Amino acid sequence: MIISFMWGLDGKHIAYEAHTFDSMKFILTAAFAGGLLALPVQTRAILRNGLTSADIARKINEYYCCFYTSYFLMTCSAATPFIAWQYNISSSLMWWAGLLYWIAALLTQFYAANQIQELKKLAIAINEGLKEQKAINSRGWLAELKQGSNLSAELIESIYLKLVSQYILQGDTREQELAGENWLLNDAWYETKMAEFNERLNSKLTHSSDELKSLFANRLNLPSAANDDLLNRYLDCGSYYSFSDGRKFVSFHYVDELCTCTSCGLSDIRSVNGTEHVNHEWYCSDVCRETEKLCLEIHERPQAEFISSAAMNGLILMTLPEVWNTNEKMFATGGQGHGFAAERGNHLVDKARLKDSHILGDDNAKNGADRLVNGTEIQTKYCATAARSVGAGFDGQNGQYRYYDSNGTPMQLEVPKDQYAKALETMQNKIRDGKVPGVNDPVEATKLVRQGHCYGSVRMIKGNKGIGGNFREQVG
Repeated sequence: MIISFMWGLDGKHIAYEAHTFDSMKFILTAAFAGGLLALPVQTRAILRNGLTSADIARKINEYYCCFYTSYFLMTCSAATPFIAWQYNISSSLMWWAGLLYWIAALLTQFYAANQIQELKKLAIAINEGLKEQKAINSRGWLAELKQGSNLSAELIESIYLKLVSQYILQGDTREQELAGENWLLNDAWYETKMAEFNERLNSKLTHSSDELKSLFANRLNLPSAANDDLLNRYLDCGSYYSFSDGRKFVSFHYVDELCTCTSCGLSDIRSVNGTEHVNHEWYCSDVCRETEKLCLEIHERPQAEFISSAAMNGLILMTLPEVWNTNEKMFATGGQGHGFAAERGNHLVDKARLKDSHILGDDNAKNGADRLVNGTEIQTKYCATAARSVGAGFDGQNGQYRYYDSNGTPMQLEVPKDQYAKALETMQNKIRDGKVPGVNDPVEATKLVRQGHCYGSVRMIKGNKGIGGNFREQVG
């Protein structure tokens, strides 16, 4: 830089007149190069906006390459008079060559400075956007950032994903896939809006789909398609239930006010039918009651006969489409199967915990144990509700407990993990009613009911707000 200043102040060193454009132009590039040395200051400003040195390492290397390339071009420009004199080339031609070298050096410096400024501007724009905007279409915003920047599309996308991911992991932003588009939602604002919506929901027990849309009224300022998709897929404050007059949404605040048919899943409001169904199975019709009875009878048969009967009776039951549509339990994991998959799932967990575990239920012995764990005989019952899981261990709704080991001791009844508390309550009531011969103290229910390792239903799990936001997990 000192040498280039000397070229500008005293052109004689490079065969130019002093204080002319031919010499003074080098002072301009030298001064601009001095500004480029402020890179550490620019870098710190970039790093304060959430990026790391590794994220911008390639751009910093490019910056220094441009810095040294500009000086190489300046040197070539300064050397052109000597080249013309040495090789007897036209001085006019070499003057133009020298000017082009100088312009190339100046443009190289401008490019390096512009790229660093664009990098800082991009990081600031993304951070401010995520803090100030409440709902952002991720793809559209990224396209706008690419269009408004001179940086490469690949670098912009890399920095964008890095900063957005940080906000998501910190819990400041959530990402939702809605109607085929990714949306970035300010988390605090989203929670506030949804809390207000929940309060409105609690004003009424049931809501139709149209009522739900009207009540939501685009609180999140989303396009209609995204708004409807959010209501259909991500509304975690309640669930849809089937009623006699159609499908209705019920807030979890009122879920205990419902009773649901054990067979077909049709729901009803307790205050309407006037019956309490907390610890008992409930059927909406005699058809559903007979359907469940038939399913249980089929299940108790030996394996070969079970498969044959299930197929034959299944075809008969198919003539009851409304019932059978939601009553596939004998053929789908997680339904009426009384633990076909759960036996193996719990068995694998016990094995992983180094317990002496064996599956016994495959022989379909009448009232025989399903599993043997450390010498304890276990009967696995995974049904739709806790009352049903416990009730499956008895001879009908009012019958006696039917699973005893060779010593006459009641076997442990293994139920889904998420049903354990209700199952204990149900078993205590059964003991009080004298339905468990040999057991009189309801406290003994804790010895009779065993908490399985697996869950028995679809649960909504609120994740760590990583990319994807809330998610559903199929268990059991």
